[in-house]
Amino acid sequence: GDQATQENRIYVSGSATVEAAPDMAQAQLGVQTFAKTVDEAMSENNTRTAAVLAALAQEGVAAKDLQTTSFNLYPQQDPKGEDPTLILGYWVNNTVEVKIRDLSRVGRVLQAGIAAGANTSYGLAFTLSDPDSLRQEARQEAVEDARNRAEALAEGAGVKLGKVIRIQESSSYYGPVYARADAAVGSGAEVPLQPGELEVTAQVEVVF
Repeated sequence: GDQATQENRIYVSGSATVEAAPDMAQAQLGVQTFAKTVDEAMSENNTRTAAVLAALAQEGVAAKDLQTTSFNLYPQQDPKGEDPTLILGYWVNNTVEVKIRDLSRVGRVLQAGIAAGANTSYGLAFTLSDPDSLRQEARQEAVEDARNRAEALAEGAGVKLGKVIRIQESSSYYGPVYARADAAVGSGAEVPLQPGELEVTAQVEVVF
């Protein structure tokens, strides 16, 4: 009956890690401005952000690789706190995510953005433009690993390994490599950067 079929099953887990060199970098570049009125703060920010975007485009960054990730406007109140109604002016923050597909130009592109008026820069990470193909490779290797384990178990038990009844991915991990916090902003002509290696790990549970 069903009990016998349950007993004839082999439950194994397999895992695999695949390494690859990153082929893309992404970073956040921001323009922060302050002025007495909302209109002035917005106007100055728009002008400076447009200059940053133009500089990035000139360095070969495609329009599809530039995306606004946050835009904030908030008042600067009296720092002494004596008069809560007193507003000294307004801050505007505009942050753009930049994707750089030519790793040899990362430092140059970031420097161009900073020179054009970006005054905040963070979150520089090296990543893959197509992590899915690497995930797929890791999955296949994890399933192969599970099959090898199951075959060894079946052989040890003196039974023949049956077909796969169920495969379930228990976890898949892929993370970008973050550069040092201070690496993104430099005073020289170019920021020296080292992308390192990326790892994609997959774990599967397989029932034979």
